[in-house]
Amino acid sequence: MKALFVCDEKEEWTLLTNLFHAHFNKKISLVCVRKAHEAMETLTFDGPFGMIIIECGMKDSDPTDLAEDIFDTVGPRPLIFVGTQTMIKDRVRDDFYNEHDMVTLYEKPYEAEEVTKTIEDAINWAKKEEFENNIVELSTEEFLPLKLRNFYLYQQVPFDVYVELTKTKFIKAISANKPYTQSQIQDFQKRNIKYLYLEKNEHLNFLENSINKIKKSLKLIPQEDPKKRIQTIIAGVLVAHQYIKDVGVADNLKEFIDILIDNISKSLKAYSNLENLLLEFPMEHGDIAEQAVLKALISEFIVKSLGWRSDLTKSKTGLTAILHDIYVEREEWSTITYKDHPDLDYLESEQKQALMEHPKKAAELSHYFSNYSDVDFIIEEHHEQPDGNGFPRGLNAGKITQVSAIFIISSNFVIQLVMNGISQSSLRTIIRSFMSIYNVGNFKEPFSLLSKEIRRK
Repeated sequence: MKALFVCDEKEEWTLLTNLFHAHFNKKISLVCVRKAHEAMETLTFDGPFGMIIIECGMKDSDPTDLAEDIFDTVGPRPLIFVGTQTMIKDRVRDDFYNEHDMVTLYEKPYEAEEVTKTIEDAINWAKKEEFENNIVELSTEEFLPLKLRNFYLYQQVPFDVYVELTKTKFIKAISANKPYTQSQIQDFQKRNIKYLYLEKNEHLNFLENSINKIKKSLKLIPQEDPKKRIQTIIAGVLVAHQYIKDVGVADNLKEFIDILIDNISKSLKAYSNLENLLLEFPMEHGDIAEQAVLKALISEFIVKSLGWRSDLTKSKTGLTAILHDIYVEREEWSTITYKDHPDLDYLESEQKQALMEHPKKAAELSHYFSNYSDVDFIIEEHHEQPDGNGFPRGLNAGKITQVSAIFIISSNFVIQLVMNGISQSSLRTIIRSFMSIYNVGNFKEPFSLLSKEIRRK
């Protein structure tokens, strides 16, 4: 195990180094730094560290702020504030200390017996949390990523799960067959960890287990709990996207997507009107999976309002919604909807090209779903705009079919909701802003129906 000591007095480095050498020579390697930014760099590039010690008299930073930054970056672990009674009282905030049971206070002067006991307690806590033996050094080729949100489906998994530290180092985040909590997953999210990693041979098992779990859950959800059904469909879209990217389109995946589309229709039927559905929709992250499900629901509402009774048409918009943005490389790029969007200036040329071509790539993917005709051209046109400022082909209102227009309106409406939040006020504001854009050609009737539904009160 490694311990990090943050202190700007080198005399204390010597004192603590000697103490560690005398009592913990084979157990702990002590690394000393002077400043907060050095501590964060060391944690990032020389970790992992099972224990942190912060001297409260440090001059360049607030010790509690540094401790919070450390926990946000690498997660909670044993942390010892050392200092005089006055320094500890003035510089360690009670709220932080009371929130974390692994945080300890040590009042100077240093007494070998007391320091040793404090450090041993920290070691025992670290052992209990498995910090010591969880580092593996392997090539990234031996691991595959899974979006963090997939792990909300479970309370435990039958294999070890890792966080990437460097290109060759991974630390165990979840132990095989050991229960974990939703709050643990939320902690990873707070630290901006978006992916956890499984060894390749376990990755497919996880995805197939997730598909079976979601299928079973959808059968058990009562009709009167549509929000739970929608949350489960969102989880299903996440898994489906991961499966397609890592495995491909297999028969079990096609069956699974059919089930998701059927449950989208069940969810829509459970609401008396679209506005209630929108206001209750569980938009927690605004990511591509949540967007996909909401776009499918709005598209199906418009299709039904137009009097199109064909189940095939509803299924087309459902499959389109699930597949259309699967190849968008980053979640935040999903809000780029036209070819001279200002955010494109921040992309490298290869990134920009990939984004411009993702509709065609997703359209090709739809060919594996032979029961859904015409989905390919709906997907390919989902970023086209009535004024011709869309991509990839720059079609205008006169050349865009009505079924594509339905999905384009739904898609851009959802993107605005992601950016502005869902409220009665935002729904009406977005509809007003759309009037000058979509009140034309094959967009006119679908937009009129959506507008009337939103503004009907």
